[in-house]
Amino acid sequence: TTSGGVWTSSATAVATVNTITGTVTGVSAGTSTITYTYTNSNGCVSSVTTTVTINALPTVAAITGTTSVCEGATTTLSDVTAGGVWTSSNTATATVNASTGVVTGVAAGSVTITYTVTINGCTSNAQATVTVNALPVLASIGGTTNACVGSTTTLTNTTSGGVWTSSATAVATVNTITGTVTGVSAGTSTITYTYTNSNGCVSSVTTTVTINA
Repeated sequence: TTSGGVWTSSATAVATVNTITGTVTGVSAGTSTITYTYTNSNGCVSSVTTTVTINALPTVAAITGTTSVCEGATTTLSDVTAGGVWTSSNTATATVNASTGVVTGVAAGSVTITYTVTINGCTSNAQATVTVNALPVLASIGGTTNACVGSTTTLTNTTSGGVWTSSATAVATVNTITGTVTGVSAGTSTITYTYTNSNGCVSSVTTTVTINA
């Protein structure tokens, strides 16, 4: 409360102090004696001291795990340093579970995932950039969606390279490559066309095929 004095530090390698304001800056872990010295109008000097402890910053290991994910899918990041909290720089691109490190892709783009550790009020972090890849965009399935038992109809999709499957092969089979549907028995079957892009992201479209007796 006595103004006009001067602040000093006994160990500037540990902590420095602004001589006027008393603001202490931690330099390295350890302790330093901070002294406030006041000289009155008669030239008489008094001082008071306090010991300041500088805590070391936590050491945080590098983040590990797969740093790419598709929209709507998840990837799990990890860090061997325990007790930290996960955050995302842009939750519109990817969210991350604060405790588990599970990242969920929301929209295509890149995002910085940060793992922050706080010990004795001192904070350090590690970061990783996660890329969220877009899902393929598929057109609707084309072609005739009914056939007779024992006959065929060919379905198409403008995106090549996908795989055709049937939900009910007792009703209709489908050639996985060509999309040719063969009627087996009367009924309906859902035909799915699934495409995986170069980033491993998967989309599919479906249509219902009716097989007439």
